[in-house]
Amino acid sequence: MPNSTQTGQLPLILICREHYEGALLEEAGVKLGVHDGSRRARFIQQPDLGWVKIEGDLLFPANPAPPSFVFERQRLIGAVWMEDRSLKLMAREIAIRILPAISRTQTPWTLHAFAADPDSNRPLTRRARNLRDVFLDFCARRFTAVSKRYRPAAKTDAAPDLLVLQLCLIPGGLWSAVMPFSQLTDSHPGGIHRMPFDPRAPSRSYLKIEEVFDRMGEAPRPRQRVVDLGAAPGGWSHAFLKRGCHVLAVDHGPMKITAQGSAGGRLEHVRENGITFRPPRNWQPVDWMVSDMLIPPGQALGMIRKWLEESLARRIVFNIKLPQQHPYPVLQPIEPCLRKPPGLRFQMRQLYHDRREVTVFGVCE
Repeated sequence: MPNSTQTGQLPLILICREHYEGALLEEAGVKLGVHDGSRRARFIQQPDLGWVKIEGDLLFPANPAPPSFVFERQRLIGAVWMEDRSLKLMAREIAIRILPAISRTQTPWTLHAFAADPDSNRPLTRRARNLRDVFLDFCARRFTAVSKRYRPAAKTDAAPDLLVLQLCLIPGGLWSAVMPFSQLTDSHPGGIHRMPFDPRAPSRSYLKIEEVFDRMGEAPRPRQRVVDLGAAPGGWSHAFLKRGCHVLAVDHGPMKITAQGSAGGRLEHVRENGITFRPPRNWQPVDWMVSDMLIPPGQALGMIRKWLEESLARRIVFNIKLPQQHPYPVLQPIEPCLRKPPGLRFQMRQLYHDRREVTVFGVCE
């Protein structure tokens, strides 16, 4: 694994879900202007390992940070490669090659250690935790002043000036980089939002909507009005009901939940077509419109355009199902359409709990 580019500039490493490395590089090529020849870059993917590398003249320090991408979980800017060795030797090498970027400042810092593919390579996830502990212990013994400025990762969400030392473990070694907290793609280590499952939820799709709340920094409030399109068996509806919301669950299929009485939530099952459904006039605009329907991307876009153009909802969350081959082209017409409605602030992301889909979530102001 080379340590740097041919020009001596350190690469940008992008982390993604395994099997979506090609989709991420295709998206990056389009959005960075590489495909139209306006910029030069070398894109390298590691199939099914959950990371890609970008080298070339579009990178730091001469150019501003590239935008974040739909298929990107996290990024390491100016990443340095280190071969796999014992934990103590790796901790020492990190201190020699990376820690000076922190020790030269008086800025507080934190440490994110993670595996690029945490689901299929759990031994690497455990090794990342162990390396974190060994490195922090090494710093406490050898670099006391630097160690005193360390802040645990769980306590840094509101610290944009923080420096973040990232250690991304992959088979054969690790990528490491020091970045300002504000330049991370996501505040969570590796961009992983691992949500706890509620055993009362009827399906694991519940985890996706919980992750959306976590990313939005906003959970539903009691008595808010929710329309859940394609609701059966009720994973998303359950997340709202347990918080005391009034939910219209729209689906011809059966629901496997009832209202959470102690929380004050109310469930009304409407057996209609979610694509053509319109909320009652006295509900408009609803507080949340959510949809996890298994429909083609074009149909999902047409449905959501109706809700946006007629101002039927204050918040929207919906999934776009992806084809097995070449998933990025189906998203290209969707992003421009979502930028047209005035006052819509949205994100389109492949969530940690997504599989063959991406999720759009946003607020209509």
